[in-house]
Amino acid sequence: MERVHPVSKDDSRAWVAALATTLLGSPYDDDFPRRVDRWTREWIPERAWAYRDHGRLVATLATESRMLTVPGPGGSTRELESDALTGVTVAATHRRQGLLTTMIGDSLRAAKERGDAIAILIAAEWPIYGRYGYAPAAFGAEYTYHSKRPFAALPAAPPGSLRQVEGDELGKIAPAVFDAARVLRPGQVDRPHPWWDRRLALDGYEPIGKQPNWILHEGPDGPDGLLAWRVTRDFMLTGALGEVEVVEFVAATDDAYRDMWAYLGAIDVVGEVKLTDRPLDEPIRWLLGDARALQLTSTYDYLWLRLLDVPAALSARTYAVPGRVVLDVHDASPGGYATGRFALEAGGADATCTPTPDAADLAVSQRALAACYLGGTRLRHAAPLGVDELTPGALDRADVMFSTPLAPLNQTGF
Repeated sequence: MERVHPVSKDDSRAWVAALATTLLGSPYDDDFPRRVDRWTREWIPERAWAYRDHGRLVATLATESRMLTVPGPGGSTRELESDALTGVTVAATHRRQGLLTTMIGDSLRAAKERGDAIAILIAAEWPIYGRYGYAPAAFGAEYTYHSKRPFAALPAAPPGSLRQVEGDELGKIAPAVFDAARVLRPGQVDRPHPWWDRRLALDGYEPIGKQPNWILHEGPDGPDGLLAWRVTRDFMLTGALGEVEVVEFVAATDDAYRDMWAYLGAIDVVGEVKLTDRPLDEPIRWLLGDARALQLTSTYDYLWLRLLDVPAALSARTYAVPGRVVLDVHDASPGGYATGRFALEAGGADATCTPTPDAADLAVSQRALAACYLGGTRLRHAAPLGVDELTPGALDRADVMFSTPLAPLNQTGF
């Protein structure tokens, strides 16, 4: 068995083939060359790992530098550079040989040495990543909007505020609209160049899968909303209505948000609109005449997080109320990077977190702290991961401090 790191660009196609095979794809699919192109144009050998056995790659892992929105003052957000884990696979023929443990251990060590305060990932399976210190920190929701139910529709959007656009035009507009929208909630991962070129099949990238219809919203100050949908069920002349799936819903203003929902409710011959990667606290239900027309169909863990540098991570965000709490953090995961006792002091728009010899108010596991870092989970609810109140009232105080006005949300896979 040969450990491969860095993974040269010469090996990148074999790396993508191993990834595709393990994640239920195939290097023999018609779109496989396009997937290789998407992975390898920006290939960074030092941020890719693999194992080779009998000349074939049997395990893969890569990391990317991504910016994550974290809670900021007054309901705003700030950005924190993160180590984003992706492309993680081990072939079924090579499980339980320590390959994943070695690769993740190496990648986390590299992230720590680079100075990354946190690491993030999207977990294909729940049981795997907890043992490496990751915990779910932002959740997503799927909804079905029964748009033709009585009292379900909103008044029409103002004339001229919405129009259909093609990729060439959208490529010049979409990045700025998304950047303006993603800072409205913690948990959002950025979409650095060439993300939108890949998404819109620009600059030589070829499309993969069924392409959606793109709708642009323009407000008084310019473009401020993006909507993309595709048909998943046709309508029938019997009167049965069709179904569409929304694959992008990006609103940088309240007007864009409302008007795009009004548009969805007005699409002809459509009775159901499916939406994914939406927040748990979707505001539109309070604007509908019949909020039951919007049904929550499922929730899921989306963004997982691991703390690598507790003082840096906790100092990077702000807190709902001023306060001080001393945290005795234990990190039993490989590397133990978060272990230590730290005083967190929050006041207004600033916070500091520093090592301290003071008596602890709370003993917490790194995973419990990671789960509540973005405000989507209370420490009290993460208690099974390891939370022990040492000073009466400290748990309530910490829960209020870490809370956020809006649920964290991520809308970007990686």
